Amino acid sequence: MSLTKNIFTHLLLAALFCTLPLYSQNAFNITLRLDFSSVDALLELSEGKIANVNRVAELKGNQIAAATSALLAREPYSTQTFARELERFRNGASLANDMFGLSATAVYLQQIKILTQDSKRRNLDRRVLATIAPFFPQHSRINASIPVYFVALGNENAAAFVRTIAWRNNVPYFVAEGDGELTIVVNLTRSVQYIRDPQIQFVDMLSTLAHETFHAVFGMYQQTAPVWRANEYKPEPYWTLAELSQNEGFAYLISLQQRNGGKLPADRIASARRSVSDLNDALKELSAPDISPARARELIMNSNLSGSYEKNYGATAGLLMAYSIDEKLGRDSLTDCLENGVGDFFAKYQRLAEQNGELPKFDQNVVSILQK
Repeated sequence: MSLTKNIFTHLLLAALFCTLPLYSQNAFNITLRLDFSSVDALLELSEGKIANVNRVAELKGNQIAAATSALLAREPYSTQTFARELERFRNGASLANDMFGLSATAVYLQQIKILTQDSKRRNLDRRVLATIAPFFPQHSRINASIPVYFVALGNENAAAFVRTIAWRNNVPYFVAEGDGELTIVVNLTRSVQYIRDPQIQFVDMLSTLAHETFHAVFGMYQQTAPVWRANEYKPEPYWTLAELSQNEGFAYLISLQQRNGGKLPADRIASARRSVSDLNDALKELSAPDISPARARELIMNSNLSGSYEKNYGATAGLLMAYSIDEKLGRDSLTDCLENGVGDFFAKYQRLAEQNGELPKFDQNVVSILQK
C-alpha cells in the first residue's frame, strides 16, 4: 500500500540496524537499510525489560506506524495518546482505543519474536531484488538508499506502507515526494496473525516487503522519467486514482509472484472483474468538474484502504490489468507501461478487453482522458 506524496495526490500500506546492498550495477543501484529496533523495543517492553514507554514511542518506526494508523482510522493523532496506549499494553490492560493495533500484538508476541529473529538471519535483499527488478525497464537509472522499519503495531488495514518523510528534531513530517525521504514500514504482526506456519509467515512478510519496495523504487523512478515528470503537474483526482491503480496493480502482481509464482486464482479474477466496473464508475465521477474535494478524497481512499481485496477496487482492478498485460502481451510490454505512463497502461488493457470477451472494458471516454 503506497502512501507516498500527500494524502490527496497519491492515495491513495537492535538494535539491529544493518545496511544491505539490494542490487548493484551502474544503472540500478539500491540499498535497503533494515531497522528492527522498533519491534525489538516493543517486545522488550512486553517482557518488562524496558520501563519507560517513551523510549519505545520515540523510535522512528513506531512513530511513523502510530501516526499513519491514526490517519487510516480517520482519527487525530497525538504522541500522548500513543504513549498512554503503550502503557496499557505494557501492563496487560485492555486498550482504551485500539487505533494502533496493539491488541493483536499482545496476542501474537511469541510468533512476532520468532519471525523477527528469522528475518534478521536471512538475506531479504536478494529475494526482493529478484522479484522487483524485472518489472523495471532495463535502462532504468535509479540510485537510492531506502530505510525500512520493521514494527509490530499499526492499523489492521496496513500490513506495510510507503511514506515520504522529513525528520525534524526526531519528529516525522509526512510530505510530498521530492521533499523528503521515501520510507518503508512493515508490520510483522500482520504476517503472523492469520498464518501459523513460520516459513509461510516469512514468505508473506517477504512478499509484502517486495510490494512496498516496488512502490518506493517506482516513486524514485517517477521523479526522473519524462512522462511521469509531465504528469506530476496534473493534480486532478482523476489522474491520482488512475496512477494509484497502475502503481498498486504492479505491486500486487509482484506480491502474487512472490507468494505463488504469479498465477491469479479464478475466484480472485472474478472479484477483480467486478472491481474494474467500480473503478470505471469512480473515474467517471472524478472527471466531473463539480466533484467536491471531500467526495474525491473518499473515492481515492476507498480504492485502496477499505480493508479487503474486494473493496479495494482501485488496487484490485489494477492487479487484473497488470496481470492481463503480463500474461497476454508479455513482460516487456508491461514494463513499457512504467516508462510510458498511466495512459499506456489503460490503453493496453482496453485493447485486450476489446479482443477478449472475458475481460471487462472501461468506458472509452474514461480511457481517452488519460491519453491527453
